[in-house]
Amino acid sequence: MQRFDVVIGLDVGKSFHHVYALDKVGNELANRRINQHERSLIEAFTKMAERGSVLVVVDQPNNIGSLAISCARKSGCAVAYLPGLAMRRAAGILPGDAKTDERDAFVIAMTALSMPQALRVIPEENELRAELVALASCDNDARCDMTREINRLRAHLVEIHPAFEMALGSDVTSPFLLKLLQRFGGPWGMRKTGKSTVLRWARSQKHPAWGLLKRLLGSLSEMASAPAGAMLREEVCIPAAARRITELAATRKDIENRALILLKDYLPYKMLISMPGVGIKTAVAFIIHVDITCFDSADKLASYAGIAPRTHQSGTSIKGESVGRSGNKALKNALFLSAFASLRTDPLSREYYDQKRAEGKKHNAALICLARRRLKIMYAIVRNQKPYRIAG
Repeated sequence: MQRFDVVIGLDVGKSFHHVYALDKVGNELANRRINQHERSLIEAFTKMAERGSVLVVVDQPNNIGSLAISCARKSGCAVAYLPGLAMRRAAGILPGDAKTDERDAFVIAMTALSMPQALRVIPEENELRAELVALASCDNDARCDMTREINRLRAHLVEIHPAFEMALGSDVTSPFLLKLLQRFGGPWGMRKTGKSTVLRWARSQKHPAWGLLKRLLGSLSEMASAPAGAMLREEVCIPAAARRITELAATRKDIENRALILLKDYLPYKMLISMPGVGIKTAVAFIIHVDITCFDSADKLASYAGIAPRTHQSGTSIKGESVGRSGNKALKNALFLSAFASLRTDPLSREYYDQKRAEGKKHNAALICLARRRLKIMYAIVRNQKPYRIAG
């Protein structure tokens, strides 16, 4: 990273930020609070820009930090952010252990000045990326909410009929099951209504899951009487959870469709999805988290993603390698899941995974190796703007 005439550490907050500015030799230029207001931020950054080139470093690039980043760019300043783990480690090196906004801003500024390699690049904002970031954020919230609702639904069912809950297997998000639970409430409602009525209702559905229904009906005989509270759970709690899961699934599908519309003419997206195991979620994660111009090699991108090996060595007797715990977690998760999906669709990925397993690596370690190999290909695809193809 280039050297700047002024480095500003910004400890961001909801109502105000704390600004700590240093010149290139470490002299204090500013140490004060500034309101979370566009005009105040632009005035402060513009004034500092009169001294030369300015780097603004934040500890939170999204949400409460987004306005500060936008104003810094409008004022002609470069921007970056310091990850929380790096900030905590830097704070431990500096004297004192107080936790204040002023000290946090000072730690950010000093780290940016003395160890610029600890900073992370914030990709240039544009309309497409901003919209994809918003959609990805909404999808993540919906996914987390959906997981919570699924856990609640399973908890209600295991309370009143463990065998019925076990019979669900992995079909807990099946549209047929969710309609079934909204219609009958649960195992005791199905039993009270009668098998013939349940089967008649199933035939009226567009896509009945007969295998699932057979398992559920077979489980009903596992218990003779309903435990206390079962009727209320089936009248209120279980149908409500099923409705929320249905709504959240529809929300996630709508988000995916909107992302597809945004990306239909975007060349990097078309190139990425040509690779087996790369779907819309992996492609979106790559697009919003990676500015390919900031990485001159795939190895540096792998380090940024947190899937490059980390060496441990002390003298000549202790040496080993492990996967680093740092990196961009969202990108790392997307690459890991993509590698897992590729095992079913890409023979070359399966062959490489089996090779790593034969070498003695455990499942997760082999997947990380595969994810790094696939990231190198994705890097080349986006850099060269050419679709995936098998060499030979």
